[in-house]
Amino acid sequence: MVNKEHCGLKKSGGDLPCNALISFLALWLTIVSNEVLAQQVVKVSQAAWVSLAPSERAAIQKQYVVELAEIDSYGTIIDNQGVNESTNGTSSGALLGSAVANAAYIDKAIKTGDYSAKNQLAIGILGGILGSALDSKRTARFHFRYAVRLANGNVQYFDEVKADAFRHPVGICVAVPRIALVEQQLCSQTANSLRITYLGASAATSAEIAQQLVALSNQIPQAVVQVSSATASNLVNCKFGTLAPVRTSAEKCELIKGSQVP
Repeated sequence: MVNKEHCGLKKSGGDLPCNALISFLALWLTIVSNEVLAQQVVKVSQAAWVSLAPSERAAIQKQYVVELAEIDSYGTIIDNQGVNESTNGTSSGALLGSAVANAAYIDKAIKTGDYSAKNQLAIGILGGILGSALDSKRTARFHFRYAVRLANGNVQYFDEVKADAFRHPVGICVAVPRIALVEQQLCSQTANSLRITYLGASAATSAEIAQQLVALSNQIPQAVVQVSSATASNLVNCKFGTLAPVRTSAEKCELIKGSQVP
């Protein structure tokens, strides 16, 4: 049985009080949750992301959780065609059932001499209800075929079948193969637009950032490069799910069940 004042954990000075342990865990959870919640998840084009410099990608990942959209997972609709495949409902079963029931009732009434208009009406309705089991309901079915230009430049066709006649217009950015609406800036996203949106660079200076980074890299002393290379050699590119790879240690990557990528 656990003591009310202690949690059964030992430290150098004796048992660790439960109150202290609970306070520590609460503080740790608060810090971790605040760090996670403070980072907004953003979906960016893989083609635009790889065009950024490593330092730019690292700066964005400090503020956002980046989810990459592969170049063959979205595109722009360049044409669409639709076919109405709806079927009308049938009522022949109900009509046939009512007619057969009426005929049977009249034949019986003639033989027995016992005829009632009310009974004939009831028999006719009952026959129509039984015959309606052979009828089919109206079904709404619209088949659309979309021609989508993917982010890698290829054009592919995707089919969508739905119960309403509304379709996506030409020029809309969609996710494939399920033809779902996505953020429209995804299809036109470039490295410069990422710099403007997430790094705060102006349109005039965003195009010059890459050139400046190259120029600065040529001015870095060789000794600094060697030290940085030695430090970086202990880190790996860790990818988890569809999130962008991050630089971390191999132990941490294995801990989160991530995979090391080049």
